[in-house]
Amino acid sequence: MFNNLTPVVKNIIILNVAIYIGTVFIAPGLYDDLSLWFFMNPNFQVWQIFTHMFMHDSSSFMHILFNMYGLFLFGPLLERWMGSNRFIFFYLACGIGAYLLTTGIDYFQYIGYVNELSGQGATEAEISQTIFTRTNLAVPMVGASGCIFGLMAGFAYLYPNMPFQILFIPFQIKAKWLIGAYVLYETLSTFGILRLQDNVGHAAHLGGAIFGFIMVWYWKRNDMDEYRID
Repeated sequence: MFNNLTPVVKNIIILNVAIYIGTVFIAPGLYDDLSLWFFMNPNFQVWQIFTHMFMHDSSSFMHILFNMYGLFLFGPLLERWMGSNRFIFFYLACGIGAYLLTTGIDYFQYIGYVNELSGQGATEAEISQTIFTRTNLAVPMVGASGCIFGLMAGFAYLYPNMPFQILFIPFQIKAKWLIGAYVLYETLSTFGILRLQDNVGHAAHLGGAIFGFIMVWYWKRNDMDEYRID
């Protein structure tokens, strides 16, 4: 089974596991430095735009397990199709797409918090203190989920009719329906149509999926083999 892993997919899995072990068991003090904070939060650093893609929730092993399973499931075929170097670019770009959509939505929330607190007579210092200690903007973003949703969206476009067997479901589901349902769920969750009280980065999932789909659509439309870089 593991013999089918492509080089970049294998190395990304190893890197994620190594960083998880390092930040959970060896140097937990690095967790906040490598996680991605809202860009107006004092904890924000530019490198976090990249490092957060290799970080995972330290309180839940299932977070990294499901993400790495998704990478294992969808990554190899995509890497073989686009080549290893382009796959690295694709993977990171999906993570950046996740960051951009999340940050855009968070910024609108930030403006709302500022207006509300200003109307209550809070000072600038009180506003900053409240927003970055008592709201969702006080929680950093971690995880490869945006990257994985990008892989899923690209996979569904390239291999829409590939069947998948889901646990506890007695029949197979084609990739286009399975992944399409996931993306629809994330869309409804991102824009509040499904009012969920969870700690999941739905906007990151949707942002990664959008970027992943657009890139694969563009490359396939413009003859990927002609521009492929191995």
